[in-house]
Amino acid sequence: MVKLVSLVLCTLACTSQTFGESLNSILARMDQAAPTFKGATASVVLVNYTAILGDTTTERGTLKMQRWKPNDTRAIVDFSALPENARVVSFQGKTLKIYYPNTKEVQEYGVGKNADVLNQFLLLGFGSSGKDLQANYVISEDGTETIAGRSTTKLKLIPKDPDLKTKLSEVELWIPADATYPLQQKFSESKASGNYRQVSYSDVKLNPEMTGPLEFKIPPNTAKKKGD
Repeated sequence: MVKLVSLVLCTLACTSQTFGESLNSILARMDQAAPTFKGATASVVLVNYTAILGDTTTERGTLKMQRWKPNDTRAIVDFSALPENARVVSFQGKTLKIYYPNTKEVQEYGVGKNADVLNQFLLLGFGSSGKDLQANYVISEDGTETIAGRSTTKLKLIPKDPDLKTKLSEVELWIPADATYPLQQKFSESKASGNYRQVSYSDVKLNPEMTGPLEFKIPPNTAKKKGD
């Protein structure tokens, strides 16, 4: 009898740790919050893993994001903390630009067509509605985890678009119980490659005051290149 009670208690404990907020509840909260989202700022830690080399690199930077108009979301992710690998990633309209201050070069990509597809999705989950996510991904819960001292529910997103799926096999989002944005994201490339990028956010501030449209101005005398 004692063994049976212990087994039941253990099972209940494991269950409570495994299952967090329901998927429908998270998506409903995101639907409610999306219309009021105007922007965000945050500190960012980006971990890149290259499987074939067994190599992990870590970069730190800052994020500024703005929903200037309903269909005009802009963002600047500044990874200039490490001078040897400094770059600024800018999203504006249908263009993604990556500026390298060390070489004074900027690469431009057409969003939706470029090979560096993972850069496009660094902002996934910020201001997104649940309906938008469901329209583009097959979503499932994947347990709970504590991130930076906060309880989160982990969501797994599988792209519905066949072309996107060849470059991005799945996305994982860690959504805290007290917010509708991700504390952490993981973007896995094709399963064959084993490569991934994991992004963590801290000091997140929603709807900060911004004057005018967010824009990264490319310094003069910068060489321009079209990305593949």
